[in-house]
Amino acid sequence: MASGDHEKQKHHDEQDSDDENTVGNGYKAPQKIDIGSIVAKDESDESLTRYKKLLLGNSSDGTQIQNQLVDPNDSRVVLPIRITLLFENHKPDVVFELKGSMEQLKDLHSKRTITIKEGEHYRTQLEYYVQRDIVTGLKLINKVLKARTITVDKSKFMIGSRAPSAEIQTFVSDVEQAPSGVLSRGSFLVKSKLTDDDKLSYAEWEWNLVIAKDWQ
Repeated sequence: MASGDHEKQKHHDEQDSDDENTVGNGYKAPQKIDIGSIVAKDESDESLTRYKKLLLGNSSDGTQIQNQLVDPNDSRVVLPIRITLLFENHKPDVVFELKGSMEQLKDLHSKRTITIKEGEHYRTQLEYYVQRDIVTGLKLINKVLKARTITVDKSKFMIGSRAPSAEIQTFVSDVEQAPSGVLSRGSFLVKSKLTDDDKLSYAEWEWNLVIAKDWQ
């Protein structure tokens, strides 16, 4: 299992914006470069060489990397496998299986209700494949709504850019803490989305969250 040097950041947006190409203040999506162009870049540039090493590993064959297919029948660049909420003081963990079409994911998770004890510490883990081309600015977005209409929180995990690989890629967030206190308890609707700087959506699903005084 591969775990890269992902950029582990979580951004909370005070404003409810649907501009998925803007992450945090001042972030601007970089111009996408294909694998062949990256391989052909001047190797005398040390910073570029380090970037190529991080993105492509030891391979210098851009065509071979670009032809890396995990599922030839799936046209997507990113193939999400699952997201797991890893709790520090509670088992079992919560798993969201992400294989399947958008419609299948919505049917699978829309009726799920996940209860989390207030103040509980946890990490978010994403497992996925990359095939066909480089994915740029991969990110996981969670939008939390009260009464299904009022946005109370919106977070974005910056996962980064990755080249195609036959190995499973893994991102694990920093430790998070569930909200606590009487005013934080209740039922919420969470809209989750895995997307990138090109605004391509690789998975979208909704689920119900309950913040409770204790585990139920």
